[in-house]
Amino acid sequence: MTRIVMVALDGLRPDMVDAALTPHLAALAAGGTRFARARSVFPSETRVATPSLITGCRPGGHGMVANTLFDASVAPDRLLRTKLVEDVLAMAAGAESPLQRASLAERMAPHGLRFALVSAGTAGAARLLHPAAERLGAFRWNVEDTEGDAAEEVRDALGMTPEAAVPNIPRVEFAGRVLVDHVLPRHRPDVALLWLSEPDVSFHWGGLRAEHTLRALRAADAVLGRIVAWRDAQPDAADIAIIVLSDHGHVTGRGKRCLRSELQRAGFRAGTGMAPDVDVVVAPAAAPGLWLRDAALAPQIADFLATQSWAGPLLARDPAILPEGRAMPLALLGSGHARSADLVATFAGDEGPDAWGMPGTAPFDAPDVPEGGGMHGRLHRAELATVLVMEGGPFRRGAVAAEAADLTDIAPTVLHLLGIGTEGMEGRPLGGAVDAAADAPPADETLELHGGFVLEAMRGASGRLYPTALRRAR
Repeated sequence: MTRIVMVALDGLRPDMVDAALTPHLAALAAGGTRFARARSVFPSETRVATPSLITGCRPGGHGMVANTLFDASVAPDRLLRTKLVEDVLAMAAGAESPLQRASLAERMAPHGLRFALVSAGTAGAARLLHPAAERLGAFRWNVEDTEGDAAEEVRDALGMTPEAAVPNIPRVEFAGRVLVDHVLPRHRPDVALLWLSEPDVSFHWGGLRAEHTLRALRAADAVLGRIVAWRDAQPDAADIAIIVLSDHGHVTGRGKRCLRSELQRAGFRAGTGMAPDVDVVVAPAAAPGLWLRDAALAPQIADFLATQSWAGPLLARDPAILPEGRAMPLALLGSGHARSADLVATFAGDEGPDAWGMPGTAPFDAPDVPEGGGMHGRLHRAELATVLVMEGGPFRRGAVAAEAADLTDIAPTVLHLLGIGTEGMEGRPLGGAVDAAADAPPADETLELHGGFVLEAMRGASGRLYPTALRRAR
């Protein structure tokens, strides 16, 4: 029976995969099936992407709509930060998880199959990737864990977890050891997921091709090399498949600004919680969410943003709060949910080169990311494009798949290989991964948006829309 090891390199742009910088990943891509049209979800943020990956549903299905969000029923006076386990559990309101769809582990368990997670990312993201670990008696370990059976087990086997750093190489390498030296031989999961925090950490705080960013990417690729070596040494190596993915890409942040402050200067009572003197709650992001006390404010905010050169088109949970055509519905992207912001603002990026010659720059709103740091979250081409490589086991050799794919198609593909149904998932098994005849290219579409912008998209054979790039009309 096929076993699967999934490796996520957080934030990796596919145009940074090459034989010199990432030799192990480049070799896997050349020897397996590479999905050239793989995409993220919107917003292209990690704690939106992780539940999309693990549930096979977009945000409108699973309910995690942003890294930072506002939910008056949970915390009326502040924003929720999903990197924190306590905020994730607060959103769950006493339930096991805030996710409204079953995870991959939960779908595997009734069939006697085991899922294990090793994470060098945030504790909140790890909880979203494997929310039912305790109930299922399954393995979930994150570099921030200090208590619990998994933390004690890893300490006893491998020692203390290194401190966080930029670049986060010590933790990336340690997480690789946890998987290869401990979890794979001791727990023998049917599916394992290793989440590496690089190159995302270094992208954010150093830039896309800073010297320490390249060191971090090489270190992450070296971990992948260890996994390949482990696989190739196993007696059932021919039945062990490796899936490498990234959850989103990055652009270079250029023109940092605070949308809350911009709204305040324009006369709006904006804040980070719905206090008596606040009418608009703003969650900072590459695509900031705005929750309104009164929907009647929406046209005024839209009119203000339309006058700003840095502002892109608006998206809305309910487009009816604006005149027709002024906002794109979040539901069109599979991102509309009761938790979604009333309005989601975008920044007007471009596809020109940054200081390293990498295409893609955009303004951004992120208090802890410096000017020139990498950012993600919008619908920019470089943020939506992701790495997706499937190699070994039943996957095609030396193939470049033409079909459209996004994060929600990965878990259905895994379940299909395991002989498990995918009912209730929005994604679908990627037939092109195993059968060239099933590899159907998508149709290209262009949607005109307000303010001189267009959305490039792909329409898959199933009729599903895959956004590709938000750009200014030419």
